[in-house]
Amino acid sequence: MRILYYGLLRVALFFVLWWVGLQLGLGMVMATLAAAILTFAVSYLFLGRLRRGASQDLSAAWEGRPGRRGRTEAADAEAEDAYTQGRFRE
Repeated sequence: MRILYYGLLRVALFFVLWWVGLQLGLGMVMATLAAAILTFAVSYLFLGRLRRGASQDLSAAWEGRPGRRGRTEAADAEAEDAYTQGRFRE
């Protein structure tokens, strides 16, 4: 959930800074570049705890899921294990 909150906060911050840049008369390209750079800087400086929490949530989600194997892949793995069993040092 923290990753969703962190992402939405960064997107909202980008659009606010982009709008401010347009209101200041920077032009479309410069406002976009300035908003991207400032969003990165602000999120790096002030959203560290949220970024670390989002990173931990994402890491926990990926660690808990084993790879899925189809029937043929599982059969191939079993055949390879049976063939190599006892032939190599572990």
